[in-house]
Amino acid sequence: MSISAVPKGRGLELNFSKGLTSSNAVHSYLQSNLSNYDQEIEPYVISEIAKHVIRQKLFENQSILQKVENFAEDNEYDWIIFNNCFDTSGIPSTPCNDNPPEHKTWKMPAATLMGLISLTGHKVASYKGEMNGRLAHMVMPAKNNPLYQSRSTKQLKPHTEVVNGLWPEEIKTNTDKHCIAPDIFGLASIRNPTNCATRVWYLQDLLDSLPYSTIRNLMRPEFRTTSQSSFDINYVNEGVSVIREINGKLNIRFSYSKLEGLTPRAKSALTELKAYLDDERTVTRLVLKPGQVLILNNRTLLHGRDNLTNHALYDGNDRWLIRMYGFSYDGWRKLPKNERLQHVATV
Repeated sequence: MSISAVPKGRGLELNFSKGLTSSNAVHSYLQSNLSNYDQEIEPYVISEIAKHVIRQKLFENQSILQKVENFAEDNEYDWIIFNNCFDTSGIPSTPCNDNPPEHKTWKMPAATLMGLISLTGHKVASYKGEMNGRLAHMVMPAKNNPLYQSRSTKQLKPHTEVVNGLWPEEIKTNTDKHCIAPDIFGLASIRNPTNCATRVWYLQDLLDSLPYSTIRNLMRPEFRTTSQSSFDINYVNEGVSVIREINGKLNIRFSYSKLEGLTPRAKSALTELKAYLDDERTVTRLVLKPGQVLILNNRTLLHGRDNLTNHALYDGNDRWLIRMYGFSYDGWRKLPKNERLQHVATV
């Protein structure tokens, strides 16, 4: 099995030569070996099995495998797209109430996503305060209530996941049970009939474009963050910076509505940053096709989504992604975790 890697700006696209032949082999193996495991109870068994079969059946080129395994550590790419990861022909209709379908065929793409996150050296985990700790998030137009319907279809402004979380290197221990942000996150594409894009903005481009004085002010610990709207609880983190240098690398946290400056210079820097992000020329659009998986670095880019308001039909054919968070071992170790379910943070 050969594999080709195509650099695309700050990203990397991987193509498996035999297309669905290879993904079907992975699917068959996972289906026959994971039937006795529940991903919401034993995710680390599933992710290790999936990682093993993906490495065995899809990767012969060791140099490309190393790029995937060192994705976050090397910081060479901000995202990776994996093509032809799974067959979507037997997948049930897109749900429209934010709950996973009863039909279990969607769990094979979810297992593939877990395996690829694990392959990059990260552990999947979730938060008790977000969707009651569910590991696999259904990302699609939902009409649970008017607020959720608007939130699931409107254009999403640039942000990082869990903006109110700390990077694990910012604390030595977590006896105070701080919220820890995910290092990466992954999206598995089930459907995308209207070619709705995941929008990304690169930290490196931002650093190259904004004045040094603005960058310096964004690096001051003069900001406050609160929980993103998908959380049931509000966790406030005060005295943090937007950009921070950690181990010689710059990291970013950002949200349009959940981040505020606490001083005049912080507010001014935030206004300049938003003006930069509002310029459509700074956006890169990634249109995911069914069967693709996208892994994004949550420390080095911001992401958002095209507007779906006029495209959501709630007829079972709407855009549908599965999302999961990935944590470095240090981040996972510092998560305040449920004793029974080690993948569920208690915040």
